[in-house]
Amino acid sequence: MVFARAYVLFYGQYTDLHKRIIDSMRKYMPKEECRPVFWANTVSDETLYMLYELSQEFEAAHVVNSAENVPKYKAMRQLYHGEHKPYAPWILWMDDDTYIVKPDWWKKTKAFLQSDPMISYVGQKWYVHHADGQWDFIKAASWFKGKEPEMVPTKTKGVKKPGIWFMTGGYVWLKTGVMKALNWPDQRLNHNGGDTLLGEAIRQQGLPRHHFDYGVMVNKAKRRGLSEAPAGATNKRLRR
Repeated sequence: MVFARAYVLFYGQYTDLHKRIIDSMRKYMPKEECRPVFWANTVSDETLYMLYELSQEFEAAHVVNSAENVPKYKAMRQLYHGEHKPYAPWILWMDDDTYIVKPDWWKKTKAFLQSDPMISYVGQKWYVHHADGQWDFIKAASWFKGKEPEMVPTKTKGVKKPGIWFMTGGYVWLKTGVMKALNWPDQRLNHNGGDTLLGEAIRQQGLPRHHFDYGVMVNKAKRRGLSEAPAGATNKRLRR
């Protein structure tokens, strides 16, 4: 039975970086339970060849070759709601600087995801404080349910500020039914800030957020490509 549809976003002329995650998927992603889709933004011919080669090893795998560097959440929107939309219970999203390191990654992760029916949003948990303008952006969302801002830690012991706990965007498990209910990704998103916004969208629905990142290395490269302010921030020069 197909358990998940995996979406992996590749960008640029970083063949060695891409080889790292491609090799890890070849070794550790189960062919019978996962149906991957690879979105390739302006990648090298070598990366494209490796992706087409890998796609032959999976049933119903696809490579989307884009000559344009499509912003992350525009690509995600096309993938989740277009011809490559998910049909398995779970969605796995990975950026190209994430890779798998443990042979039992899939087995242990699947067991965790199935351990409680309430589990619906899983990854590597972080928090961030809201920038000016972001709470107004959140309140204007179709998925906003009226919950007050979450208070998260600061560097000063015992002091908290409005912000959000979220799963960093390079490695996220999301139930397909939750994605559909949220109509995710938010149509206002472009390239940055979607991971924190998803954390808030999940919280607004009263759903739990679970940290579980066994067997993977996440965000293991310097920031590359498009750079913009977090979604909703009024200071357009702000970078995180």
